[in-house]
Amino acid sequence: MKKILFIVIISLLGIAVLGACDPDPETALVGTWECRDDSEFEHDWFCLFTFYSDGRFTDGDGDSGDWRIFGNTLTIDFDDYGQVTLSLEFRGNNRVIITGDGFTTMLHRR
Repeated sequence: MKKILFIVIISLLGIAVLGACDPDPETALVGTWECRDDSEFEHDWFCLFTFYSDGRFTDGDGDSGDWRIFGNTLTIDFDDYGQVTLSLEFRGNNRVIITGDGFTTMLHRR
Protein backbone atom coordinates (compact mmCIF):
# COMPACT_ATOMS: atom_id res chain seq x y z
CA MET A 1 0.00 0.00 0.00
CA LYS A 2 2.82 2.39 0.85
CA LYS A 3 4.43 1.63 -2.50
CA ILE A 4 1.24 2.54 -4.40
CA LEU A 5 0.79 5.72 -2.36
CA PHE A 6 4.42 6.68 -3.08
CA ILE A 7 3.92 6.13 -6.83
CA VAL A 8 0.75 8.22 -6.80
CA ILE A 9 2.47 11.08 -4.94
CA ILE A 10 5.48 11.03 -7.29
CA SER A 11 3.15 10.99 -10.31
CA LEU A 12 1.20 13.98 -9.00
CA LEU A 13 4.41 15.88 -8.33
CA GLY A 14 5.58 15.14 -11.87
CA ILE A 15 2.33 16.48 -13.30
CA ALA A 16 2.63 19.62 -11.16
CA VAL A 17 6.21 20.21 -12.31
CA LEU A 18 5.30 19.73 -15.98
CA GLY A 19 2.35 22.07 -15.60
CA ALA A 20 4.61 24.71 -14.09
CA CYS A 21 6.87 24.51 -17.16
CA ASP A 22 4.27 25.89 -19.57
CA PRO A 23 5.89 28.82 -21.33
CA ASP A 24 4.81 32.34 -20.56
CA PRO A 25 2.96 33.44 -23.73
CA GLU A 26 4.62 36.85 -23.72
CA THR A 27 8.08 35.31 -23.50
CA ALA A 28 7.17 32.60 -26.03
CA LEU A 29 6.06 35.15 -28.63
CA VAL A 30 9.26 37.24 -28.51
CA GLY A 31 11.21 36.74 -31.73
CA THR A 32 10.60 36.76 -35.47
CA TRP A 33 7.67 34.84 -36.96
CA GLU A 34 6.77 34.28 -40.60
CA CYS A 35 4.28 32.52 -42.84
CA ARG A 36 5.53 29.66 -44.95
CA ASP A 37 5.39 29.77 -48.74
CA ASP A 38 2.31 27.54 -48.75
CA SER A 39 0.30 30.05 -46.72
CA GLU A 40 -2.90 31.24 -48.34
CA PHE A 41 -2.99 34.42 -46.29
CA GLU A 42 -3.45 37.36 -48.64
CA HIS A 43 -1.96 40.10 -46.46
CA ASP A 44 1.82 40.16 -46.89
CA TRP A 45 2.27 42.49 -43.92
CA PHE A 46 0.95 39.74 -41.70
CA CYS A 47 3.45 37.15 -42.91
CA LEU A 48 6.39 38.60 -41.02
CA PHE A 49 6.31 39.86 -37.45
CA THR A 50 9.09 40.56 -34.99
CA PHE A 51 7.91 40.84 -31.39
CA TYR A 52 10.40 42.48 -29.03
CA SER A 53 10.60 41.87 -25.29
CA ASP A 54 9.94 45.57 -24.59
CA GLY A 55 6.37 45.23 -25.94
CA ARG A 56 7.08 46.67 -29.41
CA PHE A 57 6.74 44.94 -32.79
CA THR A 58 7.45 45.46 -36.48
CA ASP A 59 5.58 43.78 -39.34
CA GLY A 60 6.48 42.76 -42.89
CA ASP A 61 5.79 46.24 -44.25
CA GLY A 62 7.96 47.96 -41.64
CA ASP A 63 5.02 49.25 -39.62
CA SER A 64 5.41 49.13 -35.86
CA GLY A 65 3.53 49.49 -32.63
CA ASP A 66 2.91 47.93 -29.25
CA TRP A 67 1.75 44.41 -28.41
CA ARG A 68 0.45 42.62 -25.33
CA ILE A 69 -1.06 39.26 -24.45
CA PHE A 70 -3.84 38.53 -22.01
CA GLY A 71 -4.67 34.82 -21.81
CA ASN A 72 -4.87 33.64 -25.41
CA THR A 73 -5.64 37.11 -26.80
CA LEU A 74 -2.96 39.10 -28.63
CA THR A 75 -3.56 42.82 -29.03
CA ILE A 76 -1.38 44.64 -31.51
CA ASP A 77 -1.67 48.41 -31.57
CA PHE A 78 -0.20 49.88 -34.75
CA ASP A 79 1.30 53.34 -34.35
CA ASP A 80 -0.43 54.50 -37.56
CA TYR A 81 -3.46 52.20 -37.98
CA GLY A 82 -4.95 51.46 -34.59
CA GLN A 83 -5.62 48.31 -32.63
CA VAL A 84 -6.20 44.72 -33.79
CA THR A 85 -7.25 41.91 -31.43
CA LEU A 86 -6.35 38.32 -32.34
CA SER A 87 -6.51 34.87 -30.75
CA LEU A 88 -3.33 32.83 -30.22
CA GLU A 89 -2.73 29.13 -30.01
CA PHE A 90 0.86 27.98 -29.52
CA ARG A 91 1.90 24.71 -31.15
CA GLY A 92 5.16 23.89 -29.42
CA ASN A 93 7.95 26.47 -29.47
CA ASN A 94 8.08 27.01 -33.22
CA ARG A 95 4.51 27.55 -34.42
CA VAL A 96 1.65 29.79 -33.44
CA ILE A 97 -1.83 29.88 -34.93
CA ILE A 98 -3.35 33.35 -35.08
CA THR A 99 -7.06 33.81 -35.69
CA GLY A 100 -9.12 36.94 -36.06
CA ASP A 101 -11.73 38.70 -38.15
CA GLY A 102 -12.52 35.74 -40.40
CA PHE A 103 -9.00 34.43 -41.00
CA THR A 104 -6.59 31.90 -39.55
CA THR A 105 -2.89 31.68 -40.28
CA MET A 106 0.05 29.77 -38.86
CA LEU A 107 3.30 31.57 -38.24
CA HIS A 108 6.58 29.74 -37.79
CA ARG A 109 9.52 30.92 -35.73
CA ARG A 110 12.28 32.11 -38.00
